[in-house]
Amino acid sequence: MDEPTAWLYQAIADREAAEQFVIHKEGTQRCHAIAKLQQTVEKAVKALVSALHDAGILGAGVRARHEVERYVGALIRLPRSRGNRAIQQLLHGLLDQNTRAAIKALDALAPQLHPRRNTEYPFRDARRQWTYPAAADVFSLDFGR
Repeated sequence: MDEPTAWLYQAIADREAAEQFVIHKEGTQRCHAIAKLQQTVEKAVKALVSALHDAGILGAGVRARHEVERYVGALIRLPRSRGNRAIQQLLHGLLDQNTRAAIKALDALAPQLHPRRNTEYPFRDARRQWTYPAAADVFSLDFGR
């Protein structure tokens, strides 16, 4: 598995978790739903950043920060070239002003720590292979053997 795919799979798992928190009848889990929705957006954007970095289109890759707005700014300001024109048009359509404003609001809700093995972010296992926390074997007793 490559890094962009690991980010994308974790984004999907976060969205599914958010959906479970949203249906909670008492409403006491809304903070968890919002956190998981923020993480869904963050990890989907990081998957895109990682893919563009791997393709040599974007210089910087994913770093241990939650600030999605920073990544969005980098995506909108991709280096201009003939080869990037179609990607730039798609990104400008996807990341319009309303979407960027919503991302900025979500950024204010993100935690600030990024551990290695964790419950939120893709990471490399003991064999240095990319994996993601929601993978079936990550929290088993024989993980990494």
